[in-house]
Order: sequence, then C-alpha cells, then structure tokens
Amino acid sequence: MNFAKLSAVSLLLTISVFSGFSQAIEKGDWIVRGGYTNINPASNNGEVVNLRDKSNLTATFAYLVTDNVGVEVLAGLPFEHEIFDKALGTGLKIGSGKHLPPTVTLQYYFNNNSNVRPYLGIGLNHTFFFKEETTGPLSGASLDIGSSTDLAFQLGIDWKFNENLILNLDLRKFNIESTATVTNIDNSSLEGVLPSTLSFEVPIDPLTIGLSLAWEF
Repeated sequence: MNFAKLSAVSLLLTISVFSGFSQAIEKGDWIVRGGYTNINPASNNGEVVNLRDKSNLTATFAYLVTDNVGVEVLAGLPFEHEIFDKALGTGLKIGSGKHLPPTVTLQYYFNNNSNVRPYLGIGLNHTFFFKEETTGPLSGASLDIGSSTDLAFQLGIDWKFNENLILNLDLRKFNIESTATVTNIDNSSLEGVLPSTLSFEVPIDPLTIGLSLAWEF
C-alpha cells in the first residue's frame, strides 16, 4: 500500500472517531460533492504496457431515495494516462489516451443524523477512451482502446464541520479491463519487431482516492 492509500485510510479512521454538530439527511435530499480525484491503476497492468496514474477534477450528485439509501452519479473532466512499453523491456513512453468513467452507484449511509457519516456503495461503471495517440518508437502507428463496463465499489465519509462546510473523502475500486489494438505498426520504428497489428488486454482495475467539499439541500 503506497503513502497516498495509507493516508486516505488513516484519515477515514481518524475522522470517524469524532462527533459534534449534526443535522440529519433524509429522503428527498440532494448531496453535491466537488473536488479532486487521483486514479491509480493496478501496479501490474498486464504483460504488454504500463499505465501511469492521473488526477483531475470530479463531481458527484447523490439523491436520497430513503433516509439511508442514495443514488449517485459520478462525473468529471477527462483523465489522460501515459502508456509505457513493458513487453519489449524499454520502459519508453509509447502512447497516451484520455478516458471518462461515468458511474451510477447505489449507496447506503450510516449515522445519517451525525456530523460524521460513512457510507458504502456499489455501482455500474462504463469507461470509454478517446484521443488515443502513439509516440516514441510507436509513432506512426494507430492506437485504439476499447470501452469497459463493470462494477465499482465505494467507501466514503462525509465530515460536517458546521452548517456550511462538509469535507468528503471517497475511495473506489473499479473493475476496468479494456482491449487495446495497435494497427499500422509498419509505419513505426517497430516495423519488423512487432506484427503489423497487435491486440492485447489491459487490466487497469484502478483504485481512486478523492477529496471534495460537499453541499446538502
């Protein structure tokens, strides 16, 4: 577990000890959260490439269908990942791609009348890639990364300091397995090293850590 993951888990445990100002959420309420999220792909992305982590702005919109159950939609700015060679052992950057991970999550809120409110969620994620580009030794080839639809698991906590200030920490584990296809390799410096067309699985399976401010109404 790296430092960022350890810090996030430690913060979750620490703030869950405190109590103070409280105001219950209830059926019909909205919770809007906006902040910054880091997407950290699994350390082993497969046998062919490695993807680096990336951070960007995100927002979520949750509606309480009961006092404890909410439905949340995740949105955000595109995340751009750099892609590095692994199969040939060079470690060189060979491409990049942007993606969006829209996710709908069913949540359960504990202690909904407390200022410290943990919640769990399970959702359906559809990740799609665009603006894929090749670079370095793969320049001249074409890259396409397919979409992925699978489950996402969530652990979060809202910490309400006062009527107008709510801090949110959000951890998610996504199941994302995409298929990458590289064509026109004959146009790159890897002609003769790789076949003209190459397809391979990319098990990204990232852990995301988000820190946000929240508003209730």
